Amino acid sequence: MNNSMLRQLWIKAVGEKGSFSMENRVFNVVIIISFFFLLYSLAIIVIMGKLLMTGVIAFLIVALGVLYYYSRVKKKFKYCISIYACCAYSALIINYFYDAGSAGPTFLFFGFLFSLLIAISSRRLYPIWMVLHISVALALCFIEYYYPQTITNAYETSLSRFIDILSAYVALIVFAYFIINYLRNYYYGEKKLADARLDEILQQNIQIKEQNRLLEQANAEKSKLFSIISHDLRTPIDSITGYLGILSESEISSDDRKEIEQELYSQTRYTSDLLQNLLHWSKNQMAGVNVKLAPVNLAHLVEDARITKVNSASKKGIKLSYNIDTGIEVIADKDMLRIVLRNVINNAVKFTRTGGEVEISFASRAGLGEIAIKDNGIGMDANKQKEIFTLHSNSTFGTNDEKGIGLGLMLCKEFMIYQNGDIRFESELGKGTIFYLSLPLN
Repeated sequence: MNNSMLRQLWIKAVGEKGSFSMENRVFNVVIIISFFFLLYSLAIIVIMGKLLMTGVIAFLIVALGVLYYYSRVKKKFKYCISIYACCAYSALIINYFYDAGSAGPTFLFFGFLFSLLIAISSRRLYPIWMVLHISVALALCFIEYYYPQTITNAYETSLSRFIDILSAYVALIVFAYFIINYLRNYYYGEKKLADARLDEILQQNIQIKEQNRLLEQANAEKSKLFSIISHDLRTPIDSITGYLGILSESEISSDDRKEIEQELYSQTRYTSDLLQNLLHWSKNQMAGVNVKLAPVNLAHLVEDARITKVNSASKKGIKLSYNIDTGIEVIADKDMLRIVLRNVINNAVKFTRTGGEVEISFASRAGLGEIAIKDNGIGMDANKQKEIFTLHSNSTFGTNDEKGIGLGLMLCKEFMIYQNGDIRFESELGKGTIFYLSLPLN
């Protein structure tokens, strides 16, 4: 038999880990080793001619077989421990009287039996075993002292006594070695499993903390979003309602009417842009992102986005131009890239002073197409730059008091990442800002 087969036989004899408790398996080990120990003792006793103890040990061997059956097959090892202890005590008491009393090896067996019972019993039985061992030892010594005739001297010579004690000692050492070795291996195996479970729990705790952090962040973003909706959406709608009320109920001059209509257009345009961004953002959050990457003609898309902002730029006297070859294509989601371009160009126009300039250009860098949207507007300070792509960024007014759309640049960041691209910027307070949009070239 190879080691693997022997190991499987041993596991089967002791009991599988998933089906038997540790105490049950340890008790099965004790019975198996006790069986071989008694066989060894039986051989020694037969050689020494101790007929009475031969019968006692033969009975114990049969009793161990029965105990093993009930422990291994019936799994009633708790009752078996008590029966095992009774049999062991009875055998050792008989051995004490017929094997030279305190001059023989019986007290060695008693000491080992106590250690064994401590190892395989529950803690509540410890005091019972201790009191029982001390009481039995005291009683045997008392009987031997006052009634020495009850003790049989089984040794014809000093040599036979030494052989008996030495063989008992060697047997107990071997017995103890196998029991302790099994317990230590079991302990280290359980410790290894416990350490693995602890590592797993620690990893789960880290994941839970990270999930909690993300959840808190998501809740904070939702709170910020609701704040944007409640404030930034309510204000222009209230203004539109007020202007419409004035137009319908009051007699006003044509110049005032024209001014109110322009303001209505501005408020309506802002509200439309805000709603568009909110709808795109909420759709991505609830329904998941559906990115359709394909070759996109960049010049056509930039022109489309520029046209939507021409009127706003003209009102401020801002030159809005672009210089992009009509043959350039990038890999992008057309709708997402359109929203990004409109938001960034809108911000450039909004924060550029009257008579300023917004220039859109293109450059190729390491297989990526990079769109640069440059303005010579008011720029951003360091604090504003840190929060520009988050919901913590407060919406601000443009150079002509245009209301900002606080959600826009955060949406742009998400959309660029979804397209395997990136968005970054360079800005200097009072000198302007450049936004760079990077995407894979076709």
